[in-house]
Order: sequence, then structure tokens, then C-alpha cells
Amino acid sequence: MSETYPHPGEKKMKLIVVSEADRISMLVGRLLIERHGFKPIEDRLYVGGDIYLKVIEGRHVDVDGLGEDLKPELQVIASSHRSEAGIRALLTHPVGNWGDEAPVGGLPRTLSPTSAIAIYGALRALYDAASRLGLNEWSIGLEVTHHGPATSIPTIFIEAGGPSEEMPDQRAVEAVAHACIKACETSSGPPPAIGFGGGHYAPSFTRLALASKYSFGHICPKYAMPVDHELVEQALEKTIEKTKLAVIDWKGLKGQDRELLLSIFRDLGIDWVKV
Repeated sequence: MSETYPHPGEKKMKLIVVSEADRISMLVGRLLIERHGFKPIEDRLYVGGDIYLKVIEGRHVDVDGLGEDLKPELQVIASSHRSEAGIRALLTHPVGNWGDEAPVGGLPRTLSPTSAIAIYGALRALYDAASRLGLNEWSIGLEVTHHGPATSIPTIFIEAGGPSEEMPDQRAVEAVAHACIKACETSSGPPPAIGFGGGHYAPSFTRLALASKYSFGHICPKYAMPVDHELVEQALEKTIEKTKLAVIDWKGLKGQDRELLLSIFRDLGIDWVKV
């Protein structure tokens, strides 16, 4: 088997990660193994075509350095989502912390690398799967950059969930599994950008991405403002498509925060549009 499937560190590859500490994550992993043909090659490591699947013990958000042992081009983390408002949602987002604290893993003022094109592919796949599977009551969208882990590997999360006491919906698990594969397979999309403004669930940026206007890497919400030059540079440099474009949710920011961003964009030579 090892001759047919080289160790992932020996070639360029994409990686899906599931956690034993996360029920929905493990259901996604089981579905990938049982229905999508992922085969074991080592303990806790599987392969399906050109995509690898790794099972970890701890919570994804707490495992700093996640994926660095295998060095994938991209890692896609399947995860549960919890909504205090009880809203059922299928979501995808980049990873990192804008602020001086890191309450849910990662490091303060540190963004992990991400891929706007992979996030775009995941969002489109969630939207298509929700329609196909009859998840009409579910919200589909982006989340802003938030929580850990801190890692040097380009990383995105794909999540499903809602009320904390609710049993996982198998259709939602299927949607996440499908989106994990599609995120790994997506190689092109609309122009990449970083986003600023709006709420945690980034409705303006979700709408633009679903309309194929832009693909979004790191997104900074209104509640994480103000940011400085160093964080804006991180958002650009750690969106691996190396964009020089920022999209501003104009009404989703305070006037003083808009002025700050425009000053930073001028200093850094960044193009910007408002929506």
C-alpha cells in the first residue's frame, strides 16, 4: 500500500482533518471512509485519490502547528458549529485572531495562512449540497476569521451545526463531507480579496462570493476593529493567492474605522472597493 500511496510528506497534497473530540467532525470522517473511498495507509491516516484524511485526538482549535508534520498545500478542517441563537448553519471560514487575546485557540494578533479559492469552493459546495439535500431551513455562508489553531499550513474550516443539544443531521454531515472534497479540488474562482466590516457571519461577503464577484480569504468584522498596518499586511500575505484587493462593507463599519483602513491601504498600495 505504501508503494501505491506515498507518505503525504513526499508529494504535494491536500489534507482533510477530523477530530475525535468533535462529534460532527468524526461523522464526516466516517462518511468519507465509508462512502467516498478513503482507505487506511497508516494509523489515523487515510487516502482517497489525491486527498488525504487525518484523524486527530484533540480539538482542532487547540492544536497549534496542525498539519505541519505532513506539510500539505491546504488543510480542510471538518468541524461542528454551535449557535447560541439556535440557527442551523453550514459555514466555512479562515483561521486566526485579530485581537490581543486568543480565547478559542491560536495566538493573539496572528492569522494562519488560508486560501480564498478553497473557501470559495467550499461555500459553493455547501450551497449546492444544501439545495440537493433539502436543507432549505439551513443558513449557508461565510464566517469571519476567528479562533485557532495557529499553523503555517493554509487552513480553512467547514462546519455544520446549530443548537448545542440537537443531534447532528445526517444531511448536514453529507454536505460538509462533500464541501471538504470540493474545497480540495477547487483550483480557480473569482478574483481573490480580503474583507473588512460587517457582522460575524459576513452576509455581504457571502452574497458577493455566491454571486462569483470575489473569493474571500481573511475577513475582519466590525467588532474586531480597529486593526493596524501589521494585521492588514498579515491578511494580505497569508491569503495564499497574494491578493492586493480589499473589499469594505461600507455601512458595516464606523466612519473612523473606514478612515483608518483607507489610510492603511494608501500606505500599503492596496486597491479597494466598497459594497
